[in-house]
Amino acid sequence: MTSLPILGLAAILPPIVLFAASIADGGHGLWNDFTSYWLAGRLVAAGETPYDIAALAALGAREGIVFEVGTGYSYPLPFAVAMVPLSALSFTLAASLFTAASLLLFGLAVASWLRDERVWRAGPAVTLGAALAAGLYTPVHGSLFFGQANLLVFAGLALGVRLWLGGDRRRDVIGGIWVGLVGIVKVAPLALALPLLLARRVGGLVGIGAGAAGAMLAAAALAPSGLLGMDRLVRLGEPDPYWTNQSINGFASRLTIGSDRVVAILPGVDARLLGSVLLVLFGIATIVVLVRSRRLLEPSVWIGLAIALALVAATAGAPKNSFWNQVPALIGAGLLLAPITGGQAVLRRSELALLAAWYGLAMLQWWLDSLSIGLRSFGPAGTVLSSAALYGVIALWAAIGSRMLRPRAPRTTELPAAL
Repeated sequence: MTSLPILGLAAILPPIVLFAASIADGGHGLWNDFTSYWLAGRLVAAGETPYDIAALAALGAREGIVFEVGTGYSYPLPFAVAMVPLSALSFTLAASLFTAASLLLFGLAVASWLRDERVWRAGPAVTLGAALAAGLYTPVHGSLFFGQANLLVFAGLALGVRLWLGGDRRRDVIGGIWVGLVGIVKVAPLALALPLLLARRVGGLVGIGAGAAGAMLAAAALAPSGLLGMDRLVRLGEPDPYWTNQSINGFASRLTIGSDRVVAILPGVDARLLGSVLLVLFGIATIVVLVRSRRLLEPSVWIGLAIALALVAATAGAPKNSFWNQVPALIGAGLLLAPITGGQAVLRRSELALLAAWYGLAMLQWWLDSLSIGLRSFGPAGTVLSSAALYGVIALWAAIGSRMLRPRAPRTTELPAAL
């Protein structure tokens, strides 16, 4: 079995190389998102609210930091409170520590996953390749470069999910706490309450509630003024055609609202209505698969796939979910390939093709975003292509759903005996 340090190193080596290459290429946008975190921590420490965009921008200007403010700090209060210690440091030192911690925890999470026989069982060469593939997944590098919290969220989420797969009530509660804590940073993990509810896993639900509510109560007690303006978070559901918005919201927005990067294919159509309709239909389809598949699969198989489906669905459906926020989709792919859910041995060729499409479309999105001429010059085709990474996540969702709706594959794709 490949050692934990070697697997961890294999997982972090690709994003380190790509991070260095991006800096060498000019480093435009380096730590842009972390800037909002760091400034939010400073505002909280000063007794102000992190949701005041004007105050955030003004503080950044006083600190001499050039960054794209965008929607400003767009997370619940607990994460801003957690950033207070880092915000006491100089920006460069704080960003460097945040980057190092993200890399370390990501590598540890991937290595721990690949050494857990419940979720991975393969030969050394394939296992090492899986670690490299995880590190090469484009949203990983993007999260690291822009200073997003996704690698930290991934680490906590991976730990929580692995604890749930044990089926022990105490582990369910602890796993739920981890999921609740990361769900208070990125909302998508909270969707995992649905499969737990259907499976009547009360311990996991209690853990999620305790983690999320406990973090909110602690943050409110430590920084009550930080709650001011938090209602601004509900505006995240508004249409947003920005190029990194790889969610159903972003897809609907780019179809109906022109920008400097894409042309509107359906001008005049209400972006909010279109997005809402697509989201509701996608949500209904997800619930139907979850409910129907419970009668087809063993409980131990169903829970792993149900967690994967709910997580991937939330990744596509969460409002304004950026391309970089797709890092947790790695867990969905990992659960699809896990021995506890049947693994590669029972996957149809069509499901393997969908899995490959998910990964390949993320790579395509990265390439499309790097084009200096942009996608607007391609007309309507460019608008369609602008959501390539979203299509990839939906392909992964389809692969998981297909696996869930059959107890066994009539035709199997066998792996080499060396695995």
